[in-house]
Amino acid sequence: MRFPGSRVAKHYFPVSEKKTHVTPLPEESEPRRWYAVGLDEVLVDLEVHGCSYEFVTDLGLVPGESVNLAPDQMRRLLERVADSGHEWRCAAGGTVANTLANYTHLSGEPAVLLGAIEDCIRPGSPAFAFVAQTPKALSLEHLVGHAGDTGLAVTCFTPDGERSFGVAPGVSQLYAAESVPAAVVQDASIALASLYPLANAARPIAAASIRFLELARAAGVPVAFGLGTAGLVRRMRRELIEILDAFVTIASLNVHEAEALTGEADALLAARKLLEWVDVALVTEGALGLTLAGYTEASVARETRDRLCSGAIDDYNRLEFSRLVRRGDCAHPVQVFSHADPYRGGPDRLANTSGAGDAALAALLHDLAANGYHRATVPRSDKHPASVRFLTYSSASRNAQYANRVAYEVLRNRSPRLEGPVGSDEE
Repeated sequence: MRFPGSRVAKHYFPVSEKKTHVTPLPEESEPRRWYAVGLDEVLVDLEVHGCSYEFVTDLGLVPGESVNLAPDQMRRLLERVADSGHEWRCAAGGTVANTLANYTHLSGEPAVLLGAIEDCIRPGSPAFAFVAQTPKALSLEHLVGHAGDTGLAVTCFTPDGERSFGVAPGVSQLYAAESVPAAVVQDASIALASLYPLANAARPIAAASIRFLELARAAGVPVAFGLGTAGLVRRMRRELIEILDAFVTIASLNVHEAEALTGEADALLAARKLLEWVDVALVTEGALGLTLAGYTEASVARETRDRLCSGAIDDYNRLEFSRLVRRGDCAHPVQVFSHADPYRGGPDRLANTSGAGDAALAALLHDLAANGYHRATVPRSDKHPASVRFLTYSSASRNAQYANRVAYEVLRNRSPRLEGPVGSDEE
């Protein structure tokens, strides 16, 4: 396990130099629980660059939203893209798969992807691109094969970085509840799901997602949950709130999705509303950075040493140096908020906006897993007092900084996935 580490300019995340020696417990006395597991629609992104808004609407897509397409609609769309002369490429996708791939690079630990893929993978096909572009540490051995086509998501990029999606889910919707491996979910350090597979309750993957969430909750595994797009959130708002309240530890979303869910356009107010249903809210704000909110135990709350900031909430960052705790683990819970501006103001040239939120979430999940690893291997450390069970290894402020740093790496590259650990500025 790589630790998130010190946030100093010459020593970015994660650290390779350890200040203390950590000796893992013998394998026979403590099973390995540091992998992340996620259930996703297995999708390949067909990225189309340089699109105008007129071209996007002519394709039948909604700017900034995701639209489900029937197979014949997708075929016609692909023909129009091929005839348009736009630059395009195939890339392994899926919001959960992207987050898990990034987690493996940050933490140095494995991850497991659950889902359905076509059973006959041919060189040059979208499914081949998915397998070829997935890091070895992200295990695909639990994917289930079905006759048909792997899911395809056409992603149109306009010059301002906006993304518009057309999705033909293919066999990805056929993943069934009985395919979810209970032991894999129960022994994970983190479970990750999203709203997309729940969009159509009649499809098998919706029941599989609920089964996945139930297994994680019963085993006490923290659940992170991505909210998809604002249109989907608006359509499923009532069901979504029930899911968040029943299963979710960390909700990850952008400001548009947050407004669709809470009615609050301000990220701080939306995050505060989210804390009625979840323990942690990670709200990305595009060019404004991100807001992280959660709970801590009042007896161990730490006030910031930075200047106090006010917005929709006065002095909202007063307790941002606190480590986060699940609300149910607090005798006297208090809310914690931290906002981080984009690292270095954001990249000089925005090469890619796809996956920045997934990268930020991967950083937060790494911190959670590092905390669990450290608690198991150094249980008598001062970081793990008997009086409180911390959820994160680092403070809310440090996690917000880390998430911004990792998102920056995705924004300045053309891939929604990291290609290796995030290193120092010189690298």
